[in-house]
Amino acid sequence: MNLPALNLTPQQQKLMQMVDLLPGEAPAYTIQGDGFFIGSNPLQKAAAAMAATLVKLTGGHIRVFVVITNQRILLIESRQMWCGCMQIKGVQAIALAALAEAGWARETQWCCIHSRAVHLESKTQRYSLVIKHLKDQHLREFVSQLSQVMLQNVAQRTAT
Repeated sequence: MNLPALNLTPQQQKLMQMVDLLPGEAPAYTIQGDGFFIGSNPLQKAAAAMAATLVKLTGGHIRVFVVITNQRILLIESRQMWCGCMQIKGVQAIALAALAEAGWARETQWCCIHSRAVHLESKTQRYSLVIKHLKDQHLREFVSQLSQVMLQNVAQRTAT
């Protein structure tokens, strides 16, 4: 895969410490999800923004990232409440050969309020994630790169 250069934020660098990379494996692309998303309606988005503010004020966070490496797709999640009194951390790995579907969508409400999402489907699981801070072009590139992986899977007969 020839993905763009990886520029990790400090939060992403911290979460990447939870991952043991395989020999020869290198992160190539990452996107950040919105862990507070409750709907694309502007009122729901406002409620999610208020919830995010309250969680942040109490020393918490919800961080969700998708990291594409040259060997697998990593879904990394970190949730913290009340300055660390409750913490949840998790990593899921999907082999590139198991990738069956990838896509993105944009929903617009009230003519100017946008929500963007990506979905990934492996041979056994479907993952949907609302995306923060990316424009349509970046999501198109993301899906285009994963489409190349899926075509390689078909050529190598690892796809179902």
